[in-house]
Amino acid sequence: MKILLTGFTGNLGPEIARQLAPNQVLALVRDASAAPAASGVELVEGTLENLPNNIAPSVEAIVHAAAFTAFNADPARLRRVNVEGTARLLEFARACPRLQRIIHLSTTCVCGDRTGLIPEAPLIERPHFINAYEESKWEAEQVVLASGLPAEIIRLSIVAGSECDGAVRRTGALHHTLFWLYKGLIPIMPGRAGSSVDLISTEFAAASVAVLLRAEPQAGRIIHATAGSHAPQLSELLDFLATLFARHHRGWARGSVARPDLVDAQTFALFEASARQSGDAIFQRVCQDAQSFLPGLLHSRILATSLTEAIPVPDWLLLTERLFTWLLANNWGRDHSHDCR
Repeated sequence: MKILLTGFTGNLGPEIARQLAPNQVLALVRDASAAPAASGVELVEGTLENLPNNIAPSVEAIVHAAAFTAFNADPARLRRVNVEGTARLLEFARACPRLQRIIHLSTTCVCGDRTGLIPEAPLIERPHFINAYEESKWEAEQVVLASGLPAEIIRLSIVAGSECDGAVRRTGALHHTLFWLYKGLIPIMPGRAGSSVDLISTEFAAASVAVLLRAEPQAGRIIHATAGSHAPQLSELLDFLATLFARHHRGWARGSVARPDLVDAQTFALFEASARQSGDAIFQRVCQDAQSFLPGLLHSRILATSLTEAIPVPDWLLLTERLFTWLLANNWGRDHSHDCR
């Protein structure tokens, strides 16, 4: 099968391409000379704004992994890439006479602040969103589901890094939060002790795409690539992080730095207000990063998933330890050579 893959230079692209073998992958890249080489991958120059129409006759499947994922980015830019870019790709798909299916990568964040069991099903009613990224991805889902094309959706939870060595191609909200926690600069955080922190690996996320491609097509199907019941509770994760941090940081080892207290949204808002009033640039940056990610931990939910029978869920303890070890060794991604997107 000849598969068009968008987002090849992002966090998941190379691993998705690897797991799609022996299919032929056409990887959409802005600049082929700057893209990573991969066996069985043909680089095709183009963008979501300017798709290469010459390949349309040969494309049999599309895996749409490209997205702008900065939680606190300008809402207009998020919508332009995530919603309008998806719409343009769907128009391109209509010109592919051999197209059998489209797999659109989304996020479990589209549920916003909903609690309880989140089913593998469309979210028709617009939720209340924590940030503009969530909203843009929810809108993209609506565009995909309304397209009338043979499209399926995979919602990913928090992709932490590689389960093999913890490597991250591009750091995001989770990694920024871990950095500030390690430095002892998050004394309090919004969240509930029993909230699930659903961490998955790069390999698990890519495997979900490969598994779906091997299944019979089912237009409108939605699956969750999540740890589900295997995910740790927030209190468990914080306790384990404290143990990891203590091996490398004197403050954590001595107890002069401790895991943050969990507070409600109102209390954290007061902390943010005091940080702004202080004029301290570092604390303002901490709050900016935290506000885009941490409030989601206030909402206790379970993400239903039908994938755990088909793909082994990585051990969150090993995944977290390898991620932290890699981040520490690579100066939190600043020393990593990959240039993503």
